[in-house]
Amino acid sequence: MPNITSNQILSQSAKQYWLHWLFAIIWNAMTWFAIIKGGDNILKAFEANPVFYFFVLFPFIGLWIIIIAIKETLAWHKFGKTPITLNPFPAQVGGLCAGYIDLPIPAKNAPQAILSLSCIRRFVHRSNDGKHSTREEALWQDRLTLKPDNYRQRIRLNFAFNPPANLPASEEKSNDYHLWKLNIRIALPGIDYERTFELPLRVADQHAIATNSHIQAKTSTIIEHRDTEIGSIPKITKTATGIQFYYGYGRAKAMAITLMLTGAFIAVFAHFFFSGFLDFLPTTTSLMAIYVYLVALALSLAGLFLIANSLSTEVSLIGVRKQQRIFGFLLEEKIEAKDIVDIIAEKNGSSTSGNATKVWFCLKLITRDGKNREVGDNLEGQSYAEQIRQEMLTALGLSWHAATLEVQDTIKKKPIPAWLGFWLRLIGKLLSYSFLIAFIYDMHLLFPQATEFISKLLP
Repeated sequence: MPNITSNQILSQSAKQYWLHWLFAIIWNAMTWFAIIKGGDNILKAFEANPVFYFFVLFPFIGLWIIIIAIKETLAWHKFGKTPITLNPFPAQVGGLCAGYIDLPIPAKNAPQAILSLSCIRRFVHRSNDGKHSTREEALWQDRLTLKPDNYRQRIRLNFAFNPPANLPASEEKSNDYHLWKLNIRIALPGIDYERTFELPLRVADQHAIATNSHIQAKTSTIIEHRDTEIGSIPKITKTATGIQFYYGYGRAKAMAITLMLTGAFIAVFAHFFFSGFLDFLPTTTSLMAIYVYLVALALSLAGLFLIANSLSTEVSLIGVRKQQRIFGFLLEEKIEAKDIVDIIAEKNGSSTSGNATKVWFCLKLITRDGKNREVGDNLEGQSYAEQIRQEMLTALGLSWHAATLEVQDTIKKKPIPAWLGFWLRLIGKLLSYSFLIAFIYDMHLLFPQATEFISKLLP
């Protein structure tokens, strides 16, 4: 765990806005230097290949970075340091993560505040070409929406989270370590308040749990998930036989639009980029373009799937009826109550926007034969997913008793027929050498005498 001795934790906002200014200066200096020094050559490049029009975006990106830097600077000078005070300190994995923060904001301007605690794995990834890059993976996240308390002409946020015991504690920085972040957002007139704090958390042992069991964590008034923007998923209605949980079309529209726009951008960029090489290496270029188009198509179809599917789960004393519509086609499944072992919440995705991290959970119904069916998705935060899970279990009624999971012998997989295995291996070999084969063919067309030399390079 990082060596933090004080229970007052500061954010990284001061460092952040200086980094934004540094990045803005470097980006704009390089962009405008290239424009001024290479003006005529840039225009010729535009005429030679339309793909270079992509670089027209660079000055606008630089302007956007400057706007962000100005916004971060104004926010820092408006709100100041605003440290968080933890109690208990350090916070506990498998125990309590609680504390408060005082902010120089009038209560009338801040009807609610959104707090998001997340566990992050940060690691150095090495690509196939030997390059290193730092990546982050969100392992867990929970969210609270609070009504701020009035405190000496300011506001105070008292918060409390309960991180699960199966998560890692905070670790020292290395090439692969875990950290905990608390993001606080308050929508305000003018400049919003948004800060991210890195909190120290350790695994709670029995002594720590016993010591802190007497601490009554004070929490500001909690605004239920149902009364926030995330409460629209799912829509819960009573039916003649039970309760229906409806996850409508377009419930993940932000992610869907992002995927489709990314797919469209890749396709357009590939079209203009590869068109310049068709006369030189037609077969190799066409093959590369096909692979890129397939990736673009997969992204677009994934985005379209997120929009064009709905899920309806009806829970009653009889059991669960699941109806899923995909592109208008209905898939229906019924599970009797006597066959249900449990409903569990599992992480099924994450997203990052600025400093805010969101983890999405799905609900899986487990039956006595060990199979699981997804009966809920797109639920933000652990506590909200657990709330919907509890509502589903309650809808099964007091007469429901969890079925016993049957332990089955390991099912032996049927061997792949020899003829199918042969064709699969052959297709795999052709795909692995497809670019080399295409390149040799193009070289044969350009320089027939080089064919024999290049063919010797084949394994």
